[in-house]
Amino acid sequence: MFICGYHFPASEGNNVSFDKVIEKVNEGIDASGKTVTLTSETREGVKLEELSVPAGTFLHTALVDYYTNTECAPKDDFKMIYYTNKYQISEISKSVDGDSTKDICKKLDDMNLYRVKVA
Repeated sequence: MFICGYHFPASEGNNVSFDKVIEKVNEGIDASGKTVTLTSETREGVKLEELSVPAGTFLHTALVDYYTNTECAPKDDFKMIYYTNKYQISEISKSVDGDSTKDICKKLDDMNLYRVKVA
């Protein structure tokens, strides 16, 4: 099973605890001092909005991890975040970050495309 890009034993199936995923994401990533920006767009490429992700949240750390470790090629310093990844990151963030990321996570659950930039 792959969650947030990390492999977990198949024996765990879909029951991998959020704590295990958070531990993997935090392992080896220092997200402090980094700015994370999400840009949403339609399938046709029309930019809808730009969102800033609050530092110190799981969402922030997970997006830094995604940007750093994904093999997706950057375009204009942005990397496309795919539906499975954004959905998994959103689900964990909703449960551990509370209100600080609630509005962003609701948006990540839509079908629009998102690009992430870390500076």
